[in-house]
Amino acid sequence: MSIDFKSISNACVKCGKCIPSCTIYQINRDESTSPRGFLDLLGAYERGDLELDKNAKNIFESCFLCTTCVQICPNTLPVDVMIEKIRVDIAKKYGISWSKKIFFYLLRHRKMMDFVFSFVYFAAPCIFKKNPSNTKNTLRFSLPKVRKRTIFPFSSKSFLQKHKGEIVSKNTSKNRELTHNKVAIFIGCLSNYNYVNVGESLLFILDKIGVDTLIPKQECCGAPAYFSGDIATVKYLVKKNITYFEEFIDKIDAILIPEATCAAMLIEDWKHILEDEEPQWIQRLNKLTPKMKMASFWLENSTILPDILQKIPFQEKNLTYHDPCHARKVLKIYKEPRNLLSKNYSLVEMSDSSRCCGFGGISMQSEKYDLTLKAGIPKAQMIKESKAQIVSAECSACRMQLDNAMDNLGVNATFSHPLELIAQALGK
Repeated sequence: MSIDFKSISNACVKCGKCIPSCTIYQINRDESTSPRGFLDLLGAYERGDLELDKNAKNIFESCFLCTTCVQICPNTLPVDVMIEKIRVDIAKKYGISWSKKIFFYLLRHRKMMDFVFSFVYFAAPCIFKKNPSNTKNTLRFSLPKVRKRTIFPFSSKSFLQKHKGEIVSKNTSKNRELTHNKVAIFIGCLSNYNYVNVGESLLFILDKIGVDTLIPKQECCGAPAYFSGDIATVKYLVKKNITYFEEFIDKIDAILIPEATCAAMLIEDWKHILEDEEPQWIQRLNKLTPKMKMASFWLENSTILPDILQKIPFQEKNLTYHDPCHARKVLKIYKEPRNLLSKNYSLVEMSDSSRCCGFGGISMQSEKYDLTLKAGIPKAQMIKESKAQIVSAECSACRMQLDNAMDNLGVNATFSHPLELIAQALGK
C-alpha cells in the first residue's frame, strides 16, 4: 500500500480533537496509544528513529481500527490505513502466530473450513459448558469480577452449504417495476457459520418483495487477515472474489452485504489492498464496486420494502440501535437501518450509539481480551440504561462483542440483526 508515514505524521497538528473519543485511549489513558501518539511513532519509525521492537509491536497492535479518529480529524488523516500498513511490517518481522496461521489457512480453503465448523457444532456440547447465570454489576463502566467468554452459536451446515445458485422469488407479481429483478448475496463468515439466520432472513425479505437471488461462489472478504497484517492471504482472497464476481456482475442489480465489516472491506479497503498490484486489478475492482451495497442501504433506497413495512402492525417491543464503526464511520450508513426498523419497532436511542463496541478484530479478541472487554462494558451499560428489550446492529462482529459484554454485565436485552427483525415483522 503506497502510503507515506512521514508526511502524514507531519500533517498531524496535535490538536487533540481525536483523543476524547479514541477507543483505546478511553480505556488505556496512554498517549502512546492515542491517534496522535500512533502518528508520532510511525513518523519516527519511517525516519529510522524507532526500532520495531516488541514494545512498539504491542502499541501498534492495540488500535481497535474503529476509524473514529479519522472522522474527527480536521485533516481526515488515515490513521487506520497507517496502522494496517505497519501491521504488515510487524507480520513480516515477527511472523503470524500458529493459531492465526491455521485460521487464515482455513479462510483460504472453504471446504476445509466447512468441515471444521461442522465438527465444532457436533463437538461443542461435549467441550463447552454453558455459562452460569450472570452476577449483576451496578458499578458504571467497571469490569465484572468474572471475565467469562460467551459461547457463540455454530451451525451443522453453513449458509453457503444450504444455499447456492439462483433462488427465484415466489412473489414475482409484486410490483416488479418498483423494485429490481435479481441481486447477489455476499454473506460474510460470521453470518455464514455462526449466525445463519441473518442470511435466511435476507432471503425471506427478498422473496417477500419479489426479488430473485443469486448465491454465488465466494471467499472470505479478508478482514481477519488484513487487520492482522497477513497481506498475502488478503490479496489471495480479494483476487479470488473479484474473479468470481466478474462472472455474474452483469446479470444482477446489486451485491448485498449484510455485514458492516465485510461491506467496508469490499467497498473501501480492497482498493487499498490492491494499490501496489498491477493497475488491471484496480480497474477490474472499479467495475464491481458500484454494485456493492450494504443490505439495509439497498433495501431502504431501492425497493418497495419500506411501503410494505408501513402496512404491518407495530411490534410491542422497544429497540435500541448500535452503530457499527464500519457502517457509520466508514460507509456513512446509519439512517437506513433505523428507517426500516422504526416502521415496526419503538426505537429508543442509547446515550452514544456510535461509540465503538470494542470488537477490534481477531488479534484483539485472541491476544488483548481484557482491552476488548473494557471497551465493551461501557456499551453494555448504555444498552442497559436505555431499558430497551432488543439491541440491534448490522454487524455480527458487534453482535459477538455486545453479547459477551452484556453477558458479563448482566444486561437482559436480546441482540437481533436488523434483517432478522424485519423478517420477523414480515411474518418469518
